[in-house]
Amino acid sequence: MKKLLAFLLAATMLCAMFVLPSAAADNVNYQEEFKYIETAPKIDGVVKTGEYGKAPIHSYPEDKSQFVDTEHNQYSESDWDFDFYGAWDDDNLYLAWVLNTETHIAIPETDHSGDGVWDSNDYGFMWKFSCVQFILTPGEPKKGETSYQVGQYDGDYLEAGLALTENGEQIRIAWCKPVNASSLEVNDWDAVITRDEDAKTTTYEVRIPWDKTGLSKVSNDEKFGFTYAVAAQDYDAKPGMIEWQNGMLTSKDADSAAAISLTGKKIEIVVQPDPPAKEEGEVPAEATDKVQLIIDGVNTAISSDTAYLFTRPENLGGMNTKWSINVLLAPVEGEEGYYTVVESIQGAGEDVVFTSEITDGMLCYSAHALDDTSAGAERRNAAANLAVGTKVALFGVDLEEADTLYTNSMLYVVSEASGDTSGAESSDVESSDVESSVVESSDVESSEVSEESSKAESSAAASTSSEAEEGGNTGLIIGIIVAVVAIIAVVVVVVLKKKKQ
Repeated sequence: MKKLLAFLLAATMLCAMFVLPSAAADNVNYQEEFKYIETAPKIDGVVKTGEYGKAPIHSYPEDKSQFVDTEHNQYSESDWDFDFYGAWDDDNLYLAWVLNTETHIAIPETDHSGDGVWDSNDYGFMWKFSCVQFILTPGEPKKGETSYQVGQYDGDYLEAGLALTENGEQIRIAWCKPVNASSLEVNDWDAVITRDEDAKTTTYEVRIPWDKTGLSKVSNDEKFGFTYAVAAQDYDAKPGMIEWQNGMLTSKDADSAAAISLTGKKIEIVVQPDPPAKEEGEVPAEATDKVQLIIDGVNTAISSDTAYLFTRPENLGGMNTKWSINVLLAPVEGEEGYYTVVESIQGAGEDVVFTSEITDGMLCYSAHALDDTSAGAERRNAAANLAVGTKVALFGVDLEEADTLYTNSMLYVVSEASGDTSGAESSDVESSDVESSVVESSDVESSEVSEESSKAESSAAASTSSEAEEGGNTGLIIGIIVAVVAIIAVVVVVVLKKKKQ
């Protein structure tokens, strides 16, 4: 009977393998955001409230699922209490850790490398004492897809560390440098470390210029990889290290780092003063509202959050158009300030490339929104309704002095492109022509009905095919379960026969 129960348990587990999905781990490629800040934090070893935004990025042990606890940590959870902060602006990336730990063991200023003296060659041994280490990849890491980790201890990423020595000296090291910042020196970035022994608090603050990170572009929605480890220990006596994401301690794996999205930057608005006056009746009455973009033809008032762009089409190659609606406008000959819509493309994860021929005087209008609930979604959706051929009037835009303009200049629909392409017939058409037209119209309608019928049949066939495919998948699962049940039944019969004998 025990063998039978064991077999039943194994069969149940086998079925679960086919039916139950696996849960995603929080400690590999976790998705996180760093917010843009208008005022840079002061790198002084003291993290003030609100200096890095409203709250820490995460805390330990509150967000324990995002961390990896390995044999490198022999301290209990109650021994750890720390917050991590991250923020950015146009010039720098800002990082900070505030640790509340009883243990803080500074690296002794003695020979660790074996060359007989204490010097920068010994800084790399800080990992054995209290310190912070981090890895930063120049793009979004994806475990199993990207290859930022090249060798066992190197790759296309920045790996750095910072610590205090026993005499209070603040030391830094870069174990690995990204390809696009291979000339980086530790003095190219700033760090301040403080230890308050009375409060049992250690604070690490870091400021890294973007051009020292390996990132080629910095803007909203750009992503990079980040993982770190904090240590409060004398490793040889009692290891005490915890890492955020599984990328540093057990082995180097930059491709397992968290994916950090840069968000929160408000687009700079350059307002053209005193747009040229227009005669009454040329534009809707809303033209007096200089902080709104009005798409009058679709009767939609666009949000006054004016984060949209006018530029020359040839400049799009250096801009992020992955998620914006991009409208190509051609000037109307002899009508200054008037354009027609030539092409409209919604970015879908890749930068937009217009297929139309680019000619002199063309402009591109781009409107961006992170999603359908964010600022700018209404403006983007209204712009997406502009059909090819629509005539628009554009006021307040002058690209003579700048190739790119973030502006609240106004775009109005003058006349929408019509879906009816037939022309008006002459009023003196002969009767026979009219009758012929009626017959032809009837034939067209009949053809359309036939086409609709064909479409319906095609749709039904597709539906049947889809249902058959789904049925095939369901049948496979049912077949597996039936097979397992059959095996169980055979075993039960064999057992019962043996008992009767």
